[in-house]
Amino acid sequence: MSADLLARIAALEGAIAEFLPAALERRRNGFEPCDRLMAKVRAKAEIDRDVVCMSVAEVAPINMVGEVDDAMATAVCDQLEAARLCPTIEVFIDSEGGDFDAAVRIFRAIRWHAATLKRARLGRRCMSAGVLVAMGCDVRIASPNTEFLLHLTADQPDHRERWTIYRHLESMRRLRWSDQQYLNVIADASGADLAELAIEAAKDEPQPLAWCLAHGLIHEIEVPK
Repeated sequence: MSADLLARIAALEGAIAEFLPAALERRRNGFEPCDRLMAKVRAKAEIDRDVVCMSVAEVAPINMVGEVDDAMATAVCDQLEAARLCPTIEVFIDSEGGDFDAAVRIFRAIRWHAATLKRARLGRRCMSAGVLVAMGCDVRIASPNTEFLLHLTADQPDHRERWTIYRHLESMRRLRWSDQQYLNVIADASGADLAELAIEAAKDEPQPLAWCLAHGLIHEIEVPK
């Protein structure tokens, strides 16, 4: 192959590089509080438990059922605030997913909660943004019929607006950023390989619970009594 042809191929690759998917970068997610700050949060909660003039439940149930949106994020954050002194929280998740930013709000609120045990119980659906929320818990327990789905983020142009190539590129970059954040959170919480998670997410189909168990996305499949 001639040097001229190689140069032309290199130039072509450079011209279309931004349109092609690149490998995701493995990095610690930016939504996780550092150990030093969490130690302060837990120490304050311990002091408040000793002086509060009311009994504190050992386990606080937190419900997240339905679409993940701003209203859901506000409701879950309110539940977490009401249970701020409880040493254990149990988050029940039954959701087909929803908005990425709302899921991040819930994830951060769970991670910043002072509880020393954060347990997720997965209902019929733990999908899309719901998976991100589940990763905020230290222990994740699925039911035998849980439908589990991690996938890449998506956008849909509004047919009433003009989407130029620049608008599409802007959306593409934002989706890529969301995918990187989403999958890095899952990799941090599960210990799974980022590249393997990206390949699985790109299939856009539910993951078998056995696969989730083997890759650390869930810790247990609850056997019906």
